[in-house]
Amino acid sequence: MGERTVDNNLENNKDFQEFLVSDGHSPPKQLSDDILYFVHRDLNPSHRLVFIKLLLIQTVVGIVTMLFCPQFELSLTNNYDLFHFFHRQFGRTICMAICGGIFMGSGAVAAAFILKGPELRKISRTPLLYYFSISSIFLLGFLLLGANVYVEISAAWIVGACLVGSAAHLLSRKARQMISAPAS
Repeated sequence: MGERTVDNNLENNKDFQEFLVSDGHSPPKQLSDDILYFVHRDLNPSHRLVFIKLLLIQTVVGIVTMLFCPQFELSLTNNYDLFHFFHRQFGRTICMAICGGIFMGSGAVAAAFILKGPELRKISRTPLLYYFSISSIFLLGFLLLGANVYVEISAAWIVGACLVGSAAHLLSRKARQMISAPAS
């Protein structure tokens, strides 16, 4: 085994010496440009792509949250126990803010573990904008599905959704970084 290591070192040294005396040919410009394009695209994804991915994740997770927290009285299971608990404890406005927070916060947590690092960094630059836009899209969707949406409760829902979604994104991203950090 020691002989093999010596042979590998000699071979590597020989390759390095050949590299030093080579005439320095560069790869074709088109190949270099293509590689730079792919690296740039991976490290700097477009807002549109990140938004679409986040919206899809939020849609799936949002449907699941509607199993136990009906948004604007839209329920997939007709189980209103959690909704009524929040409503009795905190009142209608706070209840809707909590429901919006659960709706967006759960999607933000899922996204932090599904999306790639550069996509999460893109969201982290303007999390309130991302979560306000997605909240508005869902609010419009609820309206189209026939929900009873009033200004006061929809404003509370959007505030809860934006604040909790943004906070959950930032905290989940930090948790992901801690989990994936190499052990020292």
